[in-house]
Amino acid sequence: MIIILKYKVTKMKKLFALSGLLLFTAATFAQANLQALVKPGTKLIYAVQANEQRYDFIVTVTKLTPAVEFDWEMTESASGKGSIIHTPEAMLTGNTMYNYFSPGIKKLDDQTLSVWLSKSTFSALKKEGKGAMMKMNTDDHLKKMGTYSEEESELQVIIDGEKETIEEELVAELNVEGAPVAKEEIFFSFFDSAKLPIILRMRNGFYIALKEVKTKQP
Repeated sequence: MIIILKYKVTKMKKLFALSGLLLFTAATFAQANLQALVKPGTKLIYAVQANEQRYDFIVTVTKLTPAVEFDWEMTESASGKGSIIHTPEAMLTGNTMYNYFSPGIKKLDDQTLSVWLSKSTFSALKKEGKGAMMKMNTDDHLKKMGTYSEEESELQVIIDGEKETIEEELVAELNVEGAPVAKEEIFFSFFDSAKLPIILRMRNGFYIALKEVKTKQP
């Protein structure tokens, strides 16, 4: 009886400790709605790991409609700056990811997007078991990409100096049975909003993750 009692007390202590930790985490990181935050002037700051290099990729939104445009900057290089212009057609049906940047202004074609997903790709990824045919790089072949986790996943970010969390949908290449293929090598996550389907994280020969959002001008 003593052993059982000690076990129950210990278990209760663990439950109280876990509850306290969850409450602390919830209090420390609030839930953020990016759709309400991202507008012209907003900065999306991504942490990048490429080989041995670590630096920031800074996206400054300049236009959202009828097609997204943004300025970008790589902090590891003084000349690493440019602009991306999407077409309205790409925002609707594009399925190719543009991930490797060159300085200057780049207008992408009707099938190519960067940082954003198209409306059709977002819709296909949201349909359970369907997936979307995508090129993860401009010189890649088509892959069937789809969501693979039923558990909720959250990304911790800083928004205007405050700790927040963002819910994310995890995506990887799928095999014919619909199971993920080598998700450790190629995967991405996106914000679950048809109006703002932006990439939050990606592993694709490099690793990138949104770490900060700034909506206030200095």
